[in-house]
Amino acid sequence: MGKRYADRHVGRKNQITIYKIISVANNEFTGDICYYKFKDVLNKITIPNGEPILDDGHEWLEFYDYNSKIKLTAMYDENAQIIEWYFDIARKIGKENGVPYEDDLYLDIVVKPTGKINLLDEDELQAAYDRCEVNKEEYDMAKNQANQLIKRLENNKAKLEEFTNKYLKVFQNK
Repeated sequence: MGKRYADRHVGRKNQITIYKIISVANNEFTGDICYYKFKDVLNKITIPNGEPILDDGHEWLEFYDYNSKIKLTAMYDENAQIIEWYFDIARKIGKENGVPYEDDLYLDIVVKPTGKINLLDEDELQAAYDRCEVNKEEYDMAKNQANQLIKRLENNKAKLEEFTNKYLKVFQNK
């Protein structure tokens, strides 16, 4: 898939985006956290059940952990209620010219507010491997990272929610 930069949601003609970034280095996270608040969204995004994940008043947090190969996006509705947590497995999490990025490896994990965990896009990872866009080492790493993350997430929804809500409040109070 390639690199996706944190500022990709900013400056779009079809919406107004408030964008803030902080750097964090503590025992639970080391990296950058990007905050987005979306307004006047013309190209809304919905998930298959019809629920919007990008709409007016929605807030997102993206956690770029430089000690990991996993990027977390916490998506909140206009009432600051979690819609879902979306984890991207990446070749690399990095920063260029002050802008965080992820070099995506297709495989994703979604955690719903109920605690249900879904592994997504295994077919896309396999297809990328078959096209030689992903080598065997990257393929195995992505699968291993996803399996380890799923094990860590099982029965830990409350801890995940506490973690992301804490940083949402930090940005809302700035």
